[in-house]
Amino acid sequence: MVAATETLIARLQADCTAAEAQERAVRAAVEVELRQAEQARAFAWRRLGALGDMARIAALEPDREHAVERQLAGLFRDIGWIESGLDELPDSARPLLDRLRPIAEALHAEAHPVPEEEGSADPQPLADPLAAFRAFEAWYEAERGQPFLQVFERYVPPTPLVEF
Repeated sequence: MVAATETLIARLQADCTAAEAQERAVRAAVEVELRQAEQARAFAWRRLGALGDMARIAALEPDREHAVERQLAGLFRDIGWIESGLDELPDSARPLLDRLRPIAEALHAEAHPVPEEEGSADPQPLADPLAAFRAFEAWYEAERGQPFLQVFERYVPPTPLVEF
């Protein structure tokens, strides 16, 4: 009878160990999902901030070239890579200008559509700035190994609290 009791207790302990392992696995999976959801939310807000600022600049500036330069300068200023002009960009960031320029141009084209001329062929379709930005994000991550919107993160060292 003692052997049967010990076997039952051993089976119950094995069930407990398996349930704990299952709980740890579920918690780990939920943690991963939460981190992914948190990053998706943060990136969505950063995307809104970046493209929203660029769109506002594009809307205020009727001259396309000037608007594009101002949009790109504003974006890099927000990232913290420059203080005033695009000439401050490091050489490693120069390829980004070629990839971001079509997005800035698309935002300007949306803000300042060219009136259709009578008798002209179908107007050229405008590039979707959001789709172009997402394509840029995919290129950046493939090229640099990290999401572009991560460049907006700022490390803030902990500040000790001092009571006076």
